[in-house]
Amino acid sequence: MNLEYFQALEEKVNTLINRMASLRNENREIAQANRHLEEKVQSLMSEVNRLKEENDRLDSKASELSASNVSETEIKNRIEEILRKVDEVVES
Repeated sequence: MNLEYFQALEEKVNTLINRMASLRNENREIAQANRHLEEKVQSLMSEVNRLKEENDRLDSKASELSASNVSETEIKNRIEEILRKVDEVVES
């Protein structure tokens, strides 16, 4: 084997070493970006859960309001009925 063969081999090895170093750096950057995105997902999931709880709470309030509106209507009808009876008694 001659010196040129070893020089060519050394050049290829150095190219591979440089490529490996580059890929390691790229891998670190991707891992860091992945951690950042995982944190963001966790944060968004927490916000989604908070909003679901708030939505459930507001749905409950809306149901209560609907029920109270029915009650108010019932009360209004009963008062009108009582007033009609009073009017009948007063007019007779």
